[in-house]
Amino acid sequence: MLINLEELHSYNSIVSSIIKLHNNYPSILTVNSIGQSHDGREIFCVRLGKGKCGPVMLGGVHGRERINPIVLVAILARYCEQYDSRYISALDDYCIYFIPVLNPDGYDIAVSGFGAISGEDRRQYCQSLHIPWEKFKFNARGIDINRNFRSANFVKTRHSGSVFSENESLAFMDFCREHDTMGLIDFHSRGESIYYHRSRMPEEYNSRQFYLAGKLAGITGYSLNMPFEENIDGVSGGNSVHYYSETFEKPALTIETVAEQAEFPLAVEQQGDVYLKIKDVPMQFLVHLLR
Repeated sequence: MLINLEELHSYNSIVSSIIKLHNNYPSILTVNSIGQSHDGREIFCVRLGKGKCGPVMLGGVHGRERINPIVLVAILARYCEQYDSRYISALDDYCIYFIPVLNPDGYDIAVSGFGAISGEDRRQYCQSLHIPWEKFKFNARGIDINRNFRSANFVKTRHSGSVFSENESLAFMDFCREHDTMGLIDFHSRGESIYYHRSRMPEEYNSRQFYLAGKLAGITGYSLNMPFEENIDGVSGGNSVHYYSETFEKPALTIETVAEQAEFPLAVEQQGDVYLKIKDVPMQFLVHLLR
């Protein structure tokens, strides 16, 4: 495997791995920046395939959930290595987008501490929140990106910011407006479960969501969350999947990796286990979207 899942990767290491993959597979991989974080890190999107827009795989929205980003890059590497197989041949007609780390500032904080933030005011503010760096899920302005999107159940809180106030959420919004994608999976941690129900969407939409989530549950062994768990605390609106489903009326799932009882910082040893469970998810999601 081109990606070492037995070590912890900084954001720069993840970017280096993406660039190396592009250099090795330039005919099937395209890498672009879709924006910059508040601390000046590029937010990269990788397009795998030669055809029409397919689904988008999103990771690293919460800084402390540091398992999924490198696992998504490892899945990219696997698909590149297997591209000529029948399994991957659908990518001649379609593509899959990967945005492994939407919140690179938060990710680097959770990997190496608040010293990763170069802007002194931002660094001091993050430290003033008195959250241990390895449990820090926000961006460099102390905002939870996954509460910053426009949706019907958005609730303004201290950490939500105003709708689309953050570079990171704006970058994803702009990406979605510029690409006619087929669906979204946003990978989070923890729970080993899949959120599919959208209370603001019609029954027909949720029926398809249930079908897709069930197919992916069969692959991963993850459970399906109950509809009432969608926004059980009343302030979990304004997330990526709510925005995507309500704006584009296309499938949008949240997959929670690693066990519910896993403690932060998430152990590096979990990367290999998560990889084995979700490695087929992006391709199978595309396959079932086409049916």
